[in-house]
Amino acid sequence: MYRFTLVFIIAMIFMKASIARQPVEKILAEKILLVTIDEIGIIKVGRDTVGSAELIRYTRERLFKSYLGTGQMHNRIKLQKLNPIVPGIVSAAVEKEIKDAQKNASTEICVQKYNRKFDDLEKRRQDKIKKKFSVLFQTDYL
Repeated sequence: MYRFTLVFIIAMIFMKASIARQPVEKILAEKILLVTIDEIGIIKVGRDTVGSAELIRYTRERLFKSYLGTGQMHNRIKLQKLNPIVPGIVSAAVEKEIKDAQKNASTEICVQKYNRKFDDLEKRRQDKIKKKFSVLFQTDYL
């Protein structure tokens, strides 16, 4: 009887330790698409330098191709200013281009999965897409 109790207590301790570690591992596994802007308007996505005219296409491709390759998408998009003196017009334009890229990627995924655009889907499927691909509906990038 005492052995069983001792084994049970030890098992519970290890179980609690593994449950406590889970959120830390989840945070470390988060995929972030990092978009950086410097003070003269040069935009980098990851290690690649992208022109503002190509940002919509490039971001859409990165989001969609990560889904096609692994079945998973980035967890979030982070916009980082390398210098605090980046003009507000530049960062607002980049945010608008990221939003357009998100909309294009959501349309592309919906057409591939359901043969319809996101706006044409019924509410239940839209909610499912929003839950599974939350990065496509992210509004805060900083």
